[in-house]
Amino acid sequence: MLEPVKEFSVGVDYFDIDVKDLFSNGPSPDTILSDLGRYGGLVTRGPVQPAFPNIPGPITAIDQRFINLGEVRIKGFDVDVRASLPPTPIGRFDFTLAGTYYQTYDVQQTDGTFAGFVANQLGSPVTGVQPRYKQYSTGTWTYGPWSTTLGHSYTTGYIDVQTDAEDNPRRVNSMSLWDLYGSYSGFKNWKLVLGVKNLFDTNPPFTNQQNSFQLGFDPTVYDARARFVYGSVTYTFK
Repeated sequence: MLEPVKEFSVGVDYFDIDVKDLFSNGPSPDTILSDLGRYGGLVTRGPVQPAFPNIPGPITAIDQRFINLGEVRIKGFDVDVRASLPPTPIGRFDFTLAGTYYQTYDVQQTDGTFAGFVANQLGSPVTGVQPRYKQYSTGTWTYGPWSTTLGHSYTTGYIDVQTDAEDNPRRVNSMSLWDLYGSYSGFKNWKLVLGVKNLFDTNPPFTNQQNSFQLGFDPTVYDARARFVYGSVTYTFK
């Protein structure tokens, strides 16, 4: 007969944040040019060309100086789950999960209105994704001086920064990554650690964003180092 979970806890926190007088980089050129009705004041044009008298003059500059976005309204939930199973002949097992669900992430626009950017980067004036939900969970096995943790991070998909070739909103896929960490502390005062981040060398979902210096993926949610192995040796003076 299986013994019940020895320790189990669930925490849920609701947050409602209203931040005012914020400064940020100006909207990207793509955002500005796709909505000249809102951002036309940031575009400087030369004189009308005699050969094309019925269209505005050519663009000579786009103003991307820092702007005061005014206000950001954020609402959502933080979830924290922890469980420890009773000790067994083969060791002890512990589990954790920490997640965040965004209900709203509304950013004030230059005309005073608010636009929602939860799981939506289309037309966003700032770099960085606010997914609807993201989490990191772990499972840890401990047996004497040995310990191993398998971690999993998950981020839901979102609407891309730019439309697709047919001018329709484009969906960026969700992302799932695994980590592995092991340690040994059987030597007096010593601890040996070996770990791997992005264990399966998973590529990030493609995005057509051009707001950062790295293209093809969003560096705010993915580590450009991809899979990498690390280790450490620690000695504690007692």
